[in-house]
Amino acid sequence: MKLASRFSHRSPVLRSDYPLSDSQIRTVAPSIFAETPHDSRSQRYSYIPTAAVLAELRKEGFAPFMVCQTRVRHEDRRDFTKHMLRLRHASQINGAEANEVILLNSPMSACLTRVTSPIR
Repeated sequence: MKLASRFSHRSPVLRSDYPLSDSQIRTVAPSIFAETPHDSRSQRYSYIPTAAVLAELRKEGFAPFMVCQTRVRHEDRRDFTKHMLRLRHASQINGAEANEVILLNSPMSACLTRVTSPIR
């Protein structure tokens, strides 16, 4: 399955055979923890914080095993750029086949919050 969103092969990526901690995720994709949208967004823009969605998915037993974030030209936008998390149920992280949740989001409105669930 191909995603409708692209990340450069030079984008920062972290993959693991074990669930990723928030500190590991933050080093690669700080925009996941943005609480508010970028200042350039209007008051009408409604942002769903990725960290809040991640917390709810963790409650359901899903754990992140892959994270990436787009590269930025302007360092002041690093905390607000498009990012992706791939999660699997904790019991299936190393399985040959697993149910995955792919979460795409951006505090800059570069993409809508999307959650997809392919079987790998």
